[in-house]
Amino acid sequence: MRLYYNHSASQNHKRSAMLLFTPGPTEMEQDIRDIAAMRLPYFRGQEYTKMMLELTENLKYLFRTENTPLTLTASGSGVMEMALLNLLNPGDRVVVLNCGTFGGKWTTMCRSFGVVPHEIKPELGEIPDLEKLSDAITGEVRAVLVTAHETSTGLLNDIKAIGEITRSRGVLLIVDAVSSIGADLFAMDDWHCDCALVSSQKALACMPGLSFIAFSERAWQVVPSVKRHRYYFDAEEYMQNIRRGMVPYTPAMNVTFQVHERLARIRRSGLTAYIDGHVAKAKAFRERMLQSGDFSLFAQRQSNALTSLLLPEGCTMSEVIAFIRDKYDWYVAPNPTQDQRYLRVSHMGAITIENLLELAEKIEEACRSFRKGRK
Repeated sequence: MRLYYNHSASQNHKRSAMLLFTPGPTEMEQDIRDIAAMRLPYFRGQEYTKMMLELTENLKYLFRTENTPLTLTASGSGVMEMALLNLLNPGDRVVVLNCGTFGGKWTTMCRSFGVVPHEIKPELGEIPDLEKLSDAITGEVRAVLVTAHETSTGLLNDIKAIGEITRSRGVLLIVDAVSSIGADLFAMDDWHCDCALVSSQKALACMPGLSFIAFSERAWQVVPSVKRHRYYFDAEEYMQNIRRGMVPYTPAMNVTFQVHERLARIRRSGLTAYIDGHVAKAKAFRERMLQSGDFSLFAQRQSNALTSLLLPEGCTMSEVIAFIRDKYDWYVAPNPTQDQRYLRVSHMGAITIENLLELAEKIEEACRSFRKGRK
């Protein structure tokens, strides 16, 4: 793999021609990247706490919630862990909607913390049967855990419909929306989500390092009853701090300034317009790829965040990725599922429609090359 920065070209580490079509990290605009190099203030000082209060208000707008989101220096896995440690006791039973690698992570983490998961597991890319989900919610079940956008396959789950089920059955709904919020419509309060998560390096198109979690009023009522040892992921500690514009521990400050700027831009232009930008990129790329009839969509209902593309016979995911990377220095992420039938192309970040249409040509070129070589 080539270096993201061309160290040999300049001591200033100028960017190479590489482009990321990956679902995190994503491409950033130059001025957003520049924010990360700014001189940092003291993180307990007035300048930083004022910024954090503004960021938190804009996170409410992003989540579409009246509750106060929390900011953590952690990956998406970190806020998943916070959700489990603060909402579920050992021995609690949950239903996990496992639609791929990241849905499966909920199951793995539950078992690590002594929570008992029952999985609903459709075939990769298939829309899950919500009647099966409803039937699995018995009297002992405390929560349903689901991934809004299953990034490993491109599948977008119907969180609104799932929220109606969980609310009617009186169980918590915990949603990994790490790669969905900002790219897809998501309404935490209206859809009866009790806990939702997002990270900085996905549709927000900032550096990795921060994740955000919001709890409903009902979820906050549960937190004191959860008798677990927790320190770094103690939600109540974060809530006490964020009310005064602080976090309990030293944050990834450069990323918070990036996210602050990104959220301010989203607030000015409107969240709908920001999502519509992802819609337009997804539509343009998919229409272009489907023109020839050689390609089809893999996931049955796709997120605006990325396209999962079923490749023609004779082509594999790994070969296409390597061809484009080695010849053009453009990077498409391999599938966490290791399924060679399909390719995932992200539309998040500073990637343009023109970039995506050019990538479509490169994908077709790669497939022609491999199919010709195998005749």
